[in-house]
Amino acid sequence: MTEKGFGFAYTNTRVRVMKSKLIDSTEYPKLLKMGLDQIARYLQETDYKKEIDSLGTTYEGADLIEYAINLNLANSFKKVLNFSLKDSRITINFFLKKYDVWNIKTILRGKQSGETTEEIILDLIPAGELSEEFLVEVIKKSSSVKEAIELFKKTEFYETLKLHSENLSELEDELDLKYYRELIESTEGKVQKLIKQKALYLDALNEARAKETKIEMKRILPITKRGKKVVVEDLKKDRIEFRKDIAVKGKKMVHEFKRNTSPVIGYFVAKENEIDNLRIIARGKHSGLPQELIEKQLVF
Repeated sequence: MTEKGFGFAYTNTRVRVMKSKLIDSTEYPKLLKMGLDQIARYLQETDYKKEIDSLGTTYEGADLIEYAINLNLANSFKKVLNFSLKDSRITINFFLKKYDVWNIKTILRGKQSGETTEEIILDLIPAGELSEEFLVEVIKKSSSVKEAIELFKKTEFYETLKLHSENLSELEDELDLKYYRELIESTEGKVQKLIKQKALYLDALNEARAKETKIEMKRILPITKRGKKVVVEDLKKDRIEFRKDIAVKGKKMVHEFKRNTSPVIGYFVAKENEIDNLRIIARGKHSGLPQELIEKQLVF
């Protein structure tokens, strides 16, 4: 085996070990029967222990769970990036830019709605290229959306932010377009196919949303004569089906024995799905939703 082949084998083996530590699907029915404090204690006995312990003296209930899972997601992805083969980091970094986009949106929304510095910081997921220190500095030094945008001047996102600074909803759409189009161009094989599938669903969801709101939205992927088109009929139901489809594809990729980044991206998808499930449960419990309604939104 070549040095590069060994590097991929080493990285993908470690990723499969991390995948084995994800919450088993048989555990979710148990979590649905627990209260928020019980769920936090359960997570304290899993891979989330470090984050629950560090935040447990300050927060409780749904806030503790949500802040802890966000922090764990960032820590897990940084860990993978750190032990990944140098050649695979380009693809991984492109994939993780979605969290740069997430964090920029979080900061701008927070500034627009008048959230406190602490509230905005706790909603960050610093798993991308923009460091937590930089993001916190932006939050602390800005008092408005426009001031925050100026602090992103040295980043690749500034041109998009500046161009659409007058309309936050349009700005967020443009950031998503930039992210997905660049990611598709930078990937190949099954990873690119997975991203394109996700883009197709997002275009369909946006198209359905546009019909309801009468607001025109740009597509990530252009419609071609031979191209696929996904039709969305029920936004909530189809969003869940979309998550299931992506989760299944991601799980298969984790267990592929190939010398590429497919297992890593597959793990990221599986981890994101776990985080989504835990967030849905925490928010549902906090809002007093019936157990059956929460369960319908989960993807095992």
